[in-house]
Amino acid sequence: MRKIIIALTKGRKLLGKTYEIFKRAGYPCAALEREIETNAPKRLEFETDNGAAVFLLTRAADIPQYIDRNWADIGVSAFDCYREYELANVTARSSMRGDNFITDIFPDLKLFPCSRFCVAGVAENRPFYEKCKTSDDIILTAATQHPNIAAKYFSGKGIMADIVTVSGSTELMPRHGEVDVIFDIVETGQALKENGLTIFEEAMPIQTKILVSKAAMKYDPQMKEVIGGLEKVIGGQAGGAH
Repeated sequence: MRKIIIALTKGRKLLGKTYEIFKRAGYPCAALEREIETNAPKRLEFETDNGAAVFLLTRAADIPQYIDRNWADIGVSAFDCYREYELANVTARSSMRGDNFITDIFPDLKLFPCSRFCVAGVAENRPFYEKCKTSDDIILTAATQHPNIAAKYFSGKGIMADIVTVSGSTELMPRHGEVDVIFDIVETGQALKENGLTIFEEAMPIQTKILVSKAAMKYDPQMKEVIGGLEKVIGGQAGGAH
């Protein structure tokens, strides 16, 4: 019988929490638990104790692609990862990508209750940011690690934005990168304060969702058992296409 493939992020912040959900749903794995306890998992593939599934540990940003391309049947991903993946494929006109995973079968797992996307900058730039909302001839320069989400957000606000993509240290950009604002994930806000920035606007919360492959749902009857087990643990709602 084919084994269900479950993709989880290998990062310490999420791995233990997401594995526990699947363990309680009927997919325990003693070997993975031992790796988690060491806080430094080296292996990337673990078969469950009951032989029904295999856990794959990968980068958080890659999980949407694993589900989308049917490398995995189900996995856990945060909004910033799966939404950026979806929008990137829309931008690239890759119509065959970003359409094979469902995000709304289960509610938000609430693993990052305080995390949200925010627009932030130095205090003296706030009036300029507010002016950008009502002007048709002012361009806002925004630095972010999530260019597609940022572009869609500013477009929805009626703001013309020049999006600068950076790989990290976003908080430096307003003072050293000649940008007006940053569009970044904020949890406590301490990093912003330490770098002289303030929040101009809270854009949207960061949800953590279970992604499910449409193909697996359609062709593998075992997925009903997986979904049923997860519903008992975290609850569910009428799911559909994302």
